[in-house]
Amino acid sequence: WIADYDDPDNFTFTLMNSHNGRLRSYFSSPEADAILEEARAEARPAARESLYRKFEHLLVDSAALVPLFHDVDYRIGGPAVRGLQLHSSAPYVNYTEVGKQEGLASAERADTGRQAGGGILHVPVAGVVRELDPSVAGTLEQGEVLSQIFHTLTYAVDGTRVVPWLVSSFSAENEGTRFRFKLRPGVRFHDGRRLTARDVRYSFERLLGNTLSDCRWQLSSIRGARRILEGAGAVTDLDGFHIVSPMEFYIDLEQPVSFFPALVSYIGTGIVPEGTATVGASWRDNAVGTGPFRVVSFDPGRRLELERNPHYWREGYPKSEGIVFRFGTPSEEVREEFEAGRLSVAVDLLPADVEALRHDPRFASGFREGPKLQTYFIAFNGHRGPMRDADVRRSLVESVDVPALVRRTLGRLAVPAQGLIPPGLLGYSANRKSAPPSSAGAPSDTSIQATVSRETVELTVAMHPIFAGELSAFYKGLTETFREMGFVLRTLNKTMAEYLDMNRKAETDLAIGRWGADYPDADTFVYGILHSTAGILGRFVANAEIDRLADEGRAETDPRARHALYRRVEEIAAREALILPLFHDQVYAFVRPEVEGFDHVGQASPTINYEELWIRK
Repeated sequence: WIADYDDPDNFTFTLMNSHNGRLRSYFSSPEADAILEEARAEARPAARESLYRKFEHLLVDSAALVPLFHDVDYRIGGPAVRGLQLHSSAPYVNYTEVGKQEGLASAERADTGRQAGGGILHVPVAGVVRELDPSVAGTLEQGEVLSQIFHTLTYAVDGTRVVPWLVSSFSAENEGTRFRFKLRPGVRFHDGRRLTARDVRYSFERLLGNTLSDCRWQLSSIRGARRILEGAGAVTDLDGFHIVSPMEFYIDLEQPVSFFPALVSYIGTGIVPEGTATVGASWRDNAVGTGPFRVVSFDPGRRLELERNPHYWREGYPKSEGIVFRFGTPSEEVREEFEAGRLSVAVDLLPADVEALRHDPRFASGFREGPKLQTYFIAFNGHRGPMRDADVRRSLVESVDVPALVRRTLGRLAVPAQGLIPPGLLGYSANRKSAPPSSAGAPSDTSIQATVSRETVELTVAMHPIFAGELSAFYKGLTETFREMGFVLRTLNKTMAEYLDMNRKAETDLAIGRWGADYPDADTFVYGILHSTAGILGRFVANAEIDRLADEGRAETDPRARHALYRRVEEIAAREALILPLFHDQVYAFVRPEVEGFDHVGQASPTINYEELWIRK
């Protein structure tokens, strides 16, 4: 059934009314008629929605109908077509507004497209960004913002496919211990300088030598990198980086790393000009990259204003004149500002607001969603406090009904996690690994205390701030489950910086947070989270066997063997109840009706391809 008009009435009254409904011979009832008549007369949207939900439940209970699917309409427009839009009801194409430009050469078309676009995009960011230094990037917010200023050698498209970006090509040699790169000709920095291999070498050495960086370990496989990492500034030269010419270089590794091109797609490896000031200098003045936008002004933690990069290497991009990022924007404010037209994009909304906007005919066509390479989790500190007892950890893992909690509080915005590794990567399995039953014999003293003496055991928590915002309903349900088990959660941090610092120091009993893929490979979840020295939770869950498997997985080139290694990691983490995977979220975004060029959201940062967007005048 296709809608004759944009209202639920067309799918309910028109089909099921006992007097003239098209499907009345299959299903109708006096109760259904009363609900639908009331819905037709009701003017309040929330009340109407409640009535239609009541009707849906009645229909489901009758088992008279099986809903199958909603299809996706599409059209393909030629390169000269301008202004094409699709509607959810007839007429499906805005024929009166579509134009066509004939007789233009490809370069002229690109230039005309640039001029036809423009406008300033206003984008909210729930978290805060206080530095514009790619070498200290460690949050999703930094990945989203810094990727507009800086570019990397490679880039992940379609979630897990790595392609050349600042380089025109890369290739593996010497059985995966050497990678050769050729830079793309004509790439310039924001200040007009040409990109050369010396800039790449300097950027890598700068990243490795930055002791404030959490992502510098990603380059540890390069020959000589360990000497810089452990040299506390005494060693600065990267032995494994060899310059062949200004436009070509190769990198020697200590051992094979089959996914090395994916490692250098992370924004932390973003390229800066040789000689760029070190961390601590004013990055308001020194944020010079090769990205589509350059910095106009920066108010750390509050606002970043960017303008179009006139030297950008991708002809015809960016299509807008600039972006204004607003940091620390509460979820409630995002919806209000978006509906008022003061924001071009809406993300990080409360689940109820997502559903409300999806059903708003003004904004429904500007909604996109997709799976994200990200996992939310609880990590147990096995080296201090009550969580040293493996039986207590297992008991908690067994007691948290994650799927039910996700369905109740997050709905369509999340999928219960089967493990630490998200779908789409080596090591993922659709079968959840659960902790085995507690050890035989008498329970431990701590376990008895938690069971018998309710609310007497306090657990300190380092909590990602998102659980105090749009995920507050989920976190409330989580704390209630822990309370039923006899544990009271006390959060020690308020800011993201405090959360990251507590994770590094392992100062709390629990870490409740999330991890998004830095690069499209399972290694970022295994080595990047669990490894005792390089992982963000290494000091929480340190395990010698996991370290060995993580290191072995990095050197293995056979995908089947790597998959088996990562499955063993998941099994150990479940057996020892080191971590409780919670869910993988769906990435989504809304754009205003006047915003053009928005066709999908990405699985990794940046989730929105801002250089494609422009505002219709």
